Amino acid sequence: MPNDLANSFKSLTYEEIRRTPGGFEDIGRVVQVLPGVSFVNDGRNDLIVRGGSPTENLFLVDNTIVPNINHFGSQGATGGPVSIINLEFVREVDFLTGGFSARYGDKLSSVLDIKFREGNREKFLTNINLSATGFGAVIEGPFGSKKKGSWLLSVRKSYLDFIFKASGFGFVPEYSSAQFKGVYDFDERNSLTVNAIGNIDKVTFNNDDVENRQDNENILKNNQNGYVNSYEPRTILSRKSFVLFNLGRTFTNFDYSGRDAQFVDTFTNKSKEGETGLKTEYFLTLTPNTQIQAGGRFSFINFENDIYQQADTSYFIDPESGERYVIPELSLTNDTKTNKAYLYTQFTQNIFKDVQINLGLRYDYFEYLNDKNYIAPRASLEIPLNQKLRASFAYGIFYQSPAYLWLAANEQNRNLKEIKADHYVAGLEYLISSDVRMTLEAYYKNYSDYPVSTLRPYLILGNNGGNFEKQDEFGLEPLVSAGTGFARGIEFFIQKALTTNFYGLLNFSLYEAKYKALDGIERQSSFDNTYLFTVTGGYKFGDGWEAAAKFRLVGGRPYTPIDPLDGSQLISEYNSERLPDYSRLDIRVDKTLNFKNWTLVTYLDIQDVLNKKNVTGVEWNIYTRSFKYDESIGLLPTIGINAIF
Repeated sequence: MPNDLANSFKSLTYEEIRRTPGGFEDIGRVVQVLPGVSFVNDGRNDLIVRGGSPTENLFLVDNTIVPNINHFGSQGATGGPVSIINLEFVREVDFLTGGFSARYGDKLSSVLDIKFREGNREKFLTNINLSATGFGAVIEGPFGSKKKGSWLLSVRKSYLDFIFKASGFGFVPEYSSAQFKGVYDFDERNSLTVNAIGNIDKVTFNNDDVENRQDNENILKNNQNGYVNSYEPRTILSRKSFVLFNLGRTFTNFDYSGRDAQFVDTFTNKSKEGETGLKTEYFLTLTPNTQIQAGGRFSFINFENDIYQQADTSYFIDPESGERYVIPELSLTNDTKTNKAYLYTQFTQNIFKDVQINLGLRYDYFEYLNDKNYIAPRASLEIPLNQKLRASFAYGIFYQSPAYLWLAANEQNRNLKEIKADHYVAGLEYLISSDVRMTLEAYYKNYSDYPVSTLRPYLILGNNGGNFEKQDEFGLEPLVSAGTGFARGIEFFIQKALTTNFYGLLNFSLYEAKYKALDGIERQSSFDNTYLFTVTGGYKFGDGWEAAAKFRLVGGRPYTPIDPLDGSQLISEYNSERLPDYSRLDIRVDKTLNFKNWTLVTYLDIQDVLNKKNVTGVEWNIYTRSFKYDESIGLLPTIGINAIF
C-alpha cells in the first residue's frame, strides 16, 4: 500500500486481470469483483463505488488524468461497454475506494490508477491476440543499440460488428484503437516517458423493418473519437527526493443523435471536450519516518456544444397537477474556454515505530463557476494492534466539479457549486498467513450541493450516468446545487494470493444509498443494490493448464413501477420497487504452450454458465403498450488466443 494511504486500497496485477473469468480482459469489468463495487448491466463496465454515481470515478493512466477509458463512453460520466486500454500494456492497477489522499481530487468516490509496463529493452517481440471483444497486435523493443529505453505499440479492432450483424441486431457497434508508450533514460537521474492513446467508435443501425425502427428509437447513435497523449520527464534529485512533470492532452469528439420510428430527428448532440494540463509533483523522504509530497496542476479547458432537444413529455406524473412533466425544447450552441487548477501537500509521519499519520490539504479552482475556490483537508491513521492485526481510520472532504455538459445546458448553471462529499472510513486488516489477508471496513459518505433539476423536482443527477441511451439523462436543463444524500456500508474481503497452485478472493458488502432532490423527499438511490457478494478462484494444474471460476450475487437495483395501462409513473413511488436479484457463474480454462521460439496462450471463457437471463431494467413499449424487460444475453462462450514471438 502507498505510504499516503491507510485503507480502502486494493491492487491487481496484469495476470490477475487477464485470468479473471467473465472479465473479457477488461480492467473495468475485473475491478467489479472488488469490495463495494457494483455495475449497471452485463453490457457495460461502469463502476458504482460504495453507492456513488458512475460519474464519480477518477482515472489515471501512467499518471495522466483521463476523463474516460472506454469506447462509446458516456459523456459527463466514466463508463462504457468496453475498455480502450489494451491489457498487454498494463503492469498493475491500484484501486482506491475512499478516504484517499490530497494528491487525488475532482472526483468523489474512487481512483483507478493504471500503471503501464515498459517495452522489452533487450529484443524485439510481437504479440498477436484474439479476445472476446476484438483482435490486434502488440510490438515492442529497445531504443537504439545502447538500449537506453524501450517502446510499445498496439493496434486493435473489434469484431462485434460481425457478431451483431450475424445475430440480427438492429444496431451494430464497431471500434478501433491504438496505443504507444516510449521510455528513454538520458542518464542515471533523468528519464522521459511518452504515452499516446487513440480511439474511433461508430454505431450503425439496421432499420429495414418496422420492429427494428421502433427498437432503435430508444437507442441514441453514439459515434466518438478521441485521444490522450502525455509527456512526463522525471528527475532524481538525490537519494531522498525526485520531481516529475506531466504535460497531458485529452480530447473527445461526441456525436449523439436520436430519431423516432418515422426518421424524424428528436435529439442531436455534437460536443467536443478538450483539456491540456501541466502537472508537477515533488517527493521527499526527509527521514525513514517522514515523507512529504507536494504538487499542483493547471489546465486549459475548451468545450464546444451544438445541441438540439425536441420537446418531450415525461412518463412521470406531477403530483400537484396530475399531468406529466414536460421537458421543453432546447437549442444551444456555445464555445467555452476556461481553466482549472489545484495545489496539494501531503505529509506522512511514523511515530512509535509503526503508527502512521497522514495529513493532507488540497485546494481546487474552477474559473467557469461563480463559486470558484474550494479547500479540502484529508487525514488518516494506521495503528498496528499486533504483528498480524492493524486498525485504520480516514477522514476527508472531497469536491467534484459539475460535468461540462451540465454547465453548457443553461446560463444559470454557472451558479452550481462543486459537489461535496465527506468521507469517514474505519477498517481492520488481519494477515492470516503470508499469502492470505482479510479486511473489514465500514464507511459513511455524506453528499451535499449535488445538482438537481428545477423542472423535475424529483431528479438528482447522482442517479444519472449509468447508461446514456436516452436524451433526458444528459442533465440538459436548469440545475441548482440543492441535492443531498448519503451512502453507508460495511465490506468484508479475504484474498489468497497465488504462491503455489491455488488463488482466490471473496468479498461481501452491505450498503445503503439515498438522496434528496429539490422536493426534499428522501428516496433510494438508483444505484443502491443493498448487498454485493463475489467469490472467485483458480487452480494451476501444471503443464500449462489453469482453471478458474467466478460467482457473483447482487441485490436488485431500485426502479419506479410503471402503470400497465398507460406507462405512467408516480413520483410518490419513485424508486420504490426493486429489480430481481442478479446472479451469474463464469468459468475459464487456460492453456499455455511453450515452443522453441514462441509461446501460445489460449483460453475458453464461458460467461453465465447457468444461462440466467438477469433482468437489469424495465421500460414501457409505446407500440406494444406493454413492459419491455432488459435482459442479459445469457450463456456466452468465447475463446482467446495470444501468440507471442
